[in-house]
Amino acid sequence: MTSVSNILKNLEYEKGIPLNILEKSLKLTKKQDRDNLSIGISALKKLGIIKIDESDLLFINEGHNYITGKIRCSSKGYCFLVRDDEGEDIYIREINLNHAWHGDSVMIKITKEGLRRRAPEGSVQCILNRYNLNILARLELNDSEDQLKAYPLDDRIPSDIKLLNINGDFSDSSLTENIFELKIDKFPIAQYIANARIIRQLPLNGGINGDIDISLAKNNIIKELSIPKISPKKISDKKRQDFTDQPSLLLRSWESKNSPSLPAIYAKPHQGGTRIWIHTPTVAERINIGSKLDDYLKERGEAICLGNDWIDFLSESVKHKSNFKLNEENEAITIIFDLNSEGNILDWSFSLSKIKPTNIITTKHIEAINKRKRTTKSIPIVIKPIKDSLEIIYTLIHTSKIINDKEINNDSIQLESGIPQLERLSDIQKVYPSRDFHGWSKVHDINDPQSILNVFISIANNILYKHLAAYKLPFIFKEQEEIDSSSLNEITKSAFALDTNIKLNTDGNITINQLLKSFEQSPDKKILHKLFKHIIPGINLKIYSGNIDLVSNQNLQSEEYHNIQAPWCCPTLNYWNLFNQYILLTLLSEGKSKPFSRSKVSLDLGKKNSWKEIDWELLTSKTKDGLLYIATNPLVQQLNETRARSKSFRNNIISIAQSREAQKIIGKDVEAVITGVQSYGFFAEIQEVPAEGLVHVSTLGDDWYEYRSRQNLLVGRKNKKTYQLAQKINVRVLKVDLLKNQIDLELVHTNKMEQSNDNEDKNITQSINKE
Repeated sequence: MTSVSNILKNLEYEKGIPLNILEKSLKLTKKQDRDNLSIGISALKKLGIIKIDESDLLFINEGHNYITGKIRCSSKGYCFLVRDDEGEDIYIREINLNHAWHGDSVMIKITKEGLRRRAPEGSVQCILNRYNLNILARLELNDSEDQLKAYPLDDRIPSDIKLLNINGDFSDSSLTENIFELKIDKFPIAQYIANARIIRQLPLNGGINGDIDISLAKNNIIKELSIPKISPKKISDKKRQDFTDQPSLLLRSWESKNSPSLPAIYAKPHQGGTRIWIHTPTVAERINIGSKLDDYLKERGEAICLGNDWIDFLSESVKHKSNFKLNEENEAITIIFDLNSEGNILDWSFSLSKIKPTNIITTKHIEAINKRKRTTKSIPIVIKPIKDSLEIIYTLIHTSKIINDKEINNDSIQLESGIPQLERLSDIQKVYPSRDFHGWSKVHDINDPQSILNVFISIANNILYKHLAAYKLPFIFKEQEEIDSSSLNEITKSAFALDTNIKLNTDGNITINQLLKSFEQSPDKKILHKLFKHIIPGINLKIYSGNIDLVSNQNLQSEEYHNIQAPWCCPTLNYWNLFNQYILLTLLSEGKSKPFSRSKVSLDLGKKNSWKEIDWELLTSKTKDGLLYIATNPLVQQLNETRARSKSFRNNIISIAQSREAQKIIGKDVEAVITGVQSYGFFAEIQEVPAEGLVHVSTLGDDWYEYRSRQNLLVGRKNKKTYQLAQKINVRVLKVDLLKNQIDLELVHTNKMEQSNDNEDKNITQSINKE
């Protein structure tokens, strides 16, 4: 199915192309597909999105005033356009959606300008790309029409869908015990509703694998894509530094046999600080950018952790060639950087290399090393096989602590992950190097090998950002956005409600890390971390095309740039790491290291400050144009969609695991702690199982409860009873909705609990009355 987005990707504003070339670019060989393309082009011309000159060449029309973005709908029917240019959201009335669904990429025109606090309004003119190619639905028998009807589980999607292939026996038990994955064959247009066909049944009680299948389908993630049969490129041995005599290590926390390969690392003390070597698997050298294999990797996007299993990012052939093997010669791309005793970066260099890792260091090794005194002569059995690597590991642990402390002082936000310790989530619990699922990072854990490794990878990613920015080469980067001040004030109020002994600065404020540090030993630390997670903005990828001065050469050491990263060390994990590694590879292998071929002096382009010595063209115009051709906003938009799907899937897998645990105690009375208060009720974390549910305000039948946002609590009008953060209560698990990830709780009154809470209520009510 050819989308408008794909058509526009192959057109330009200034350089036109004939229709037959566009057909070839879109790989349309059937007459019906070509006819459909002609119809689409005619419609786009009428809308003014494209234009056709007198030579029948196709262009994108610069004059159109449409705004692009994604449709975001709520379950209550409110829809907005989230703009690609990050401008103000635009309200779209249902009548103006023109059959666009939640998640679709569209073009809209403004129909009403925003006034005062009202958002501008718009109307969808063109659907660029459909998000929901497959959907999950329940099937129900319509008695009046004596036929099956599909009702999407996502209530943000219209329910008028016609089923095309109703074959087989759909008994009542089959309909209640299964949900169904549907493929949309035709999306709605004009007066015609959507058509879909049933792909498969998904049992609601299919065990862990069944839960995984439901979550994958829910997030439109295809487990098995068609992999092109293309062999990886052969790698040249020329210009590679030889580190095969260096006893580099593979730090590994993931336990699954098919988990992705990670960089090798080596460290040693150097001039009062530390010198670090990170050797990354060289994937970019094995792939032709623009090939079918490259297209496959872009579509896959990244490796996906299923809990304690994985969906690979790389094809099997590329994975086999790229993964590091112990005590064998492996090709790599290496960064060497020097740190002083305070963890500041002093120097760096990049190079092509070959290495020979000597040991795999696991969680068991690190835990045993941390328990052992460094000066003792006895060596525990578990670490005897790696005893020759002990000094390297001690250096890595010590340096990682220094760097982590420095990051915290620079307002890096570190929170407890909150992922339950369940066997089915064993790999998800571990630190995922070079991948942020949130705007915060997991608390540094010196017993987790990948947590240690991630500290150094973050520095390497920051260095590449500085290096490529100084050379004005394109790259993909990520930058942490600041927390909204009003949201931070609300968190501070909640923190004061939990602990009135918090001390403010002389100006009456408190920083994020001061607040987190004040709760370090508090029993309510977990609750505060949970509140922070709701206000910290997520991180999206951005593209730098090399056409502006992104960073000043004089300020590369400035802390202003310490939190900006261009990920590249883990190309086995995702495409943005692979893309940046390709840009670095282009610099190292195709960059001109001297002004003339006969010049005797050659510059090392991988060294820090090497850009200051260049006064000639770094790359040929063909190479430069090739980099600009692939470094596009549509690529980053596609990767951000991939990241959003992966994050949603990850959250679903964790939520389903928690729901399965809660199912075991339905009807049982258990202790819980209030973790969030809203006008419609309060959330409580069950102590017996790692799950959180909602006590709806409608179930509190003893009084009418008001929500006091300033104190973040519910107060009864008559009895003045209160429910607030960190309050211990007894609840009963009423219902678990696996598909919506909802757990319904009911408050259970006990004399002992009520007596202690009544005393608290009196104190709270008195303070509220004073205010």
